[in-house]
Amino acid sequence: MRLPGGLLREGELRRQFRFREPDGALELSILEGARRREPLPRQVSRVLVAALEHLGGEPPELAKVEELCIADRQFLMRRLRTWLGDEQPWHTVRCTGCQERFDFELNVAELPVKEAGAGFPFVEVETGQGRVRGRVPTGADQLALAERVTADVRALLERCLFPADVARLEEGDIALIEEALEAVSPGVVTRVGATCPGCGATQVVTLEPYSCLFMESTLLEEVHTLASAYHWSERDILALPLHRRRQYLRLVERATGQVA
Repeated sequence: MRLPGGLLREGELRRQFRFREPDGALELSILEGARRREPLPRQVSRVLVAALEHLGGEPPELAKVEELCIADRQFLMRRLRTWLGDEQPWHTVRCTGCQERFDFELNVAELPVKEAGAGFPFVEVETGQGRVRGRVPTGADQLALAERVTADVRALLERCLFPADVARLEEGDIALIEEALEAVSPGVVTRVGATCPGCGATQVVTLEPYSCLFMESTLLEEVHTLASAYHWSERDILALPLHRRRQYLRLVERATGQVA
């Protein structure tokens, strides 16, 4: 599988990645990670380290996944939810016109992905201060800003531009820099339109790119069921590949008459 952006190594973009076989240990790490009192960017990084078998041909490490651009991280988190077999095709939204709730079907995994542009992850822009060089923001930048009391676009540019006196940049210069970064950055869809069947009004629906962190899980109930039936340890059950755990659960259900 390929990232829309990638990691730059020795002048080459390394875009290949692979998730490891999903099992209960991975699911548990996601559940426990969501409970930690850590900034969201760090939670995302920990989950990706746990989920990836390799990243750009290298073992996943915290620093490497935080080096990924934001769109790559969003792309991976969406693909991970699909990898875990937890796609949610139906979404509910309240219409801003008639105020009624309605459901609409959307396969997030099939939404288009924008590939990185030429020169990624760097840009050069002519400003009032002369030509400045910048790079596309990363997970590390997200984390640094999340840990600040106040943060704005200038705080982000202080990390991503070189050399430049960000405080002296005109608003027009900032707009040019943002436009250039947007042009080379990959992207995933985070907003879609949905038409209300009642009044016909079109709603703009925001999609959570890190929804994998907030999945509802029956993992602990499944561990309890298998431990009760087979007297296996929690460690052994969590080590089972996801598809095998589900097969054993179906066998238990049949044996206890819970399914036909």
